[in-house]
Amino acid sequence: MTSSIPESFNLDQLSELLETAQSEDDMHTAADNSDKELTPEFIEGVAQEVLELATDKCPDPLVHKVIAMMVICRMVDWHKGVAIKQLEDGNQESMGAWMRDAGKFQACMDILTSIAIGPDDFTVAD
Repeated sequence: MTSSIPESFNLDQLSELLETAQSEDDMHTAADNSDKELTPEFIEGVAQEVLELATDKCPDPLVHKVIAMMVICRMVDWHKGVAIKQLEDGNQESMGAWMRDAGKFQACMDILTSIAIGPDDFTVAD
């Protein structure tokens, strides 16, 4: 399988983030350790805040494409990590499903690297 991730992304750093990421159980609790339930409204609100902050810091829409690509890289790594855990636990069928989904995210990355946001879009594959 070939990688479609642009050279500007450091996969070692992304893999390092995966290693230090919260456990799957911890991901369903608010980061501030409060009793906030991770409702769709709460999650969408957080995402909206992050996107608005990105726009404030960099009004070029390319920042949103880069964010999307970074998120996709994390999702690929996370799905692969879950697949490995499933395989270790003897759940081969489940492992296959997680790897297929990782491949779907890789397809998303392929699509994003084929879309130019402007003449200075450094993320477009050559």
